[in-house]
Amino acid sequence: MLRRFAPLLVAVSLVACRGSAPAGPRPEGAGAGGGTAPAPSRAPQLLSFDATPLYRQMGMLARGLPLPFVGRVSYLASPTGDRTHVVVALSLSNNVLSFVREADDRFRANYTVALTVRGASGTVANAEATEEVIVATFRETSRPEESVIFQEILDVPPGEHILVVALRDEGSQRSAQEEITLRIPRLGAGTISTPVPIVEVTPRASLDSLPRLLTSPRATVIFGRDSIIPVYVERYGDLSTPSRLLIRNERGRVLWQDTIAFTAREGLASRVVEVPVARIGIGVASIAMVADGSPDTTSAGVFVGFGDDLPVATFDEMTNYLRFFAAPYRLQRLRDAAEEARPAEWATFVRETDAQPGTPAHEDLRDYFTRLVRANGRFREEATPGWLSDRGRVFIMLGEPEQLLEPTMNDFQRNRQQVWEYRSLNLQLIFFDQTGTGRWRLTPSSAVRFDAESRRRLK
Repeated sequence: MLRRFAPLLVAVSLVACRGSAPAGPRPEGAGAGGGTAPAPSRAPQLLSFDATPLYRQMGMLARGLPLPFVGRVSYLASPTGDRTHVVVALSLSNNVLSFVREADDRFRANYTVALTVRGASGTVANAEATEEVIVATFRETSRPEESVIFQEILDVPPGEHILVVALRDEGSQRSAQEEITLRIPRLGAGTISTPVPIVEVTPRASLDSLPRLLTSPRATVIFGRDSIIPVYVERYGDLSTPSRLLIRNERGRVLWQDTIAFTAREGLASRVVEVPVARIGIGVASIAMVADGSPDTTSAGVFVGFGDDLPVATFDEMTNYLRFFAAPYRLQRLRDAAEEARPAEWATFVRETDAQPGTPAHEDLRDYFTRLVRANGRFREEATPGWLSDRGRVFIMLGEPEQLLEPTMNDFQRNRQQVWEYRSLNLQLIFFDQTGTGRWRLTPSSAVRFDAESRRRLK
């Protein structure tokens, strides 16, 4: 059975919404919307500004090119115990859709979403809708951040099912499909809904009404910019035992907990909880609401990032990326910080390394990662990411050479050389390709000179 909240039938353009992105981890073996198990770790050298792999590791719906989207599944109680409201929310950015100019100089794009929930005996619920996005200016068509949210509410029997999401851009016919296992809980008396990160909500007064909420599918915030994550939660039946809000890291460790009070109305208690970002820390976390003595069956994943211009990374990955930016003792302070102290330690690091503290952005960090990304693309070697190669390290630390000399040689000739001159530094560095396979290394004497300049800069 399909239950659709009419105001959300069309895509919603988030003009003023900030801090919307990933969701979080699940317990081991749990499907979407359940648990707190760690997300698999990623190789720290794989620099990425694409959060899609992270979302997938966190148990969310996520697909990259050619039609990127991110999705979240949440569970709320329905009027009958044999059905559960399954809230499916998808997040897109304007720049993945194909817009056409209208006669009134506005721009329009259309996309189609098909949702299918399959059980052991076949399809148990499905929905399909073609939606329209209209923006006023050409500039808005290229917005790269979350700008469109599609949401459907399906009524599905409790149990294990497969959700298949198919998305198609009608202007280009580009399409994407993703599927995920759902372990849908039976939300009766004594249970608690999925905590749902939201953009806005009107709390329900009874189970007979449909949930009126707009989910934040990505549930990502930026540390230092966003202070809270609003989360909607419902509790059903008996309220005699306390409810506790738990925040866990990606390894399942409880970082913070608090007691949450509910006021019951007709067997349903609902409220919005403002989760403090400072208590979550940096990276992947899960938010769970549990009643004492009841199982912890559902959770909402969230992600606290470092900044819009910085890589999507865990705390440990970020300290690795910064090896050419800050002195080793500064990075060691970050690595040694207890998980609860990491947000404060990162704030101190940013403050101490910001040469222009009066500006909103950390220009040095932004420029550093701009060079790092360029180095990663230009100097990649067979077994080494570009930013970790000798040429990549020099480029990141010193920038473009003022003059580059490379004698004309055959591509696979041994002992090729490149000479990078930094005349303003009175520095000449020589790279050689001893094997002719593109593995460029600093000569020993050049390595000594570069290391000396690196130490001077990092101080």
